[in-house]
Amino acid sequence: MTVPLDPARYVKATLPDGMAPTLAVVVDTEEEFDWNAPFSRLARGTRNLRELPHLQSILDRHGAAPLYVIDHPVASDASAMAWLRETRDRGACQIGAHLHPWVTPPDRESVSCANSFTCNLPDALQRAKIRTLTETIMENAGERPTAFRTGRYGIGAATFDALVEAGYTTDLSVAPHSRFSEQGGPTFYGWHNRPFWADAERRLLSLPVTTGFSGALRALGPSIAPLLDDRHARTLHLPGLLAHTRLLERARLTPEGTGVTEMKRLISALVGDGERVLTLSLHSSTLLPGATVYARDEAERDALLDALDSIISWFVTRVGGVLAPVSSIDAAIRGALPPASLPSLKPGPVGSRQPA
Repeated sequence: MTVPLDPARYVKATLPDGMAPTLAVVVDTEEEFDWNAPFSRLARGTRNLRELPHLQSILDRHGAAPLYVIDHPVASDASAMAWLRETRDRGACQIGAHLHPWVTPPDRESVSCANSFTCNLPDALQRAKIRTLTETIMENAGERPTAFRTGRYGIGAATFDALVEAGYTTDLSVAPHSRFSEQGGPTFYGWHNRPFWADAERRLLSLPVTTGFSGALRALGPSIAPLLDDRHARTLHLPGLLAHTRLLERARLTPEGTGVTEMKRLISALVGDGERVLTLSLHSSTLLPGATVYARDEAERDALLDALDSIISWFVTRVGGVLAPVSSIDAAIRGALPPASLPSLKPGPVGSRQPA
């Protein structure tokens, strides 16, 4: 089991004065596989990538340039990469890296649930897999990725070191108030949603996966989070009872399993408490009906996209937030870009070309 990251070791980033609530969209762009089956090196199908234009058309309407973090099967798919390059070149998206260890060479580890978390691999193997993924993206995207998210939130201190060594500048892997230890993964109790520096020289900025609390007891949320995950508490339906009574509701900012009303409560609570950088996440495989539990058929997929459309519109019109690419948020925090210039990327005309 990996040693948990200690938030006390990392310095919170100072945000620019006057920064409006800012939202980045991050898409885990990956192969489709049975989430309930054992991991397999052979599960590299990428049919879901043909569905990306459904998502992109919504984001284009809002002027949101998402970050597609892509893994090795996607980076190796010529048709998908052609679409991603075209979308990037018209200013409508950015391309980052997403590491699924079990489908990323070199294949030196046994395939297991514990080894699906990058942080559990030997340090040298972490570096080797990150290097392979980075080089594959460079070859097929035409530019070096600078933003990274590890699969299954499997981030650790050695992973941060490997990312700095590989030249990454932004990480998006920490999931506050969550634990994955039952599967051998990391625990993020005690973490926060504020961007932080993942190394002493401030080369790597981390933007957490927006996860937080709403409700009358939300200030107690971080300390109560372990109880919400307790098996006995779940048996007694305590988390659901607390959420239903609006006392305490934990949610992640995603249309996957989180309703529009829940997302609104979460955003309102976080912005009200002073948070200014939010990341909204989803998986590309959810766009393929039946590929994940979040969209079992086309109707559920369309409903999920409608929820995404609705929450983005509400964030801009009612919260007064702005949409910005991850790289622009990074630049604003580093002082290289005035916050008033966000967002800095504007999508061009929506193309009709789709991945074959």
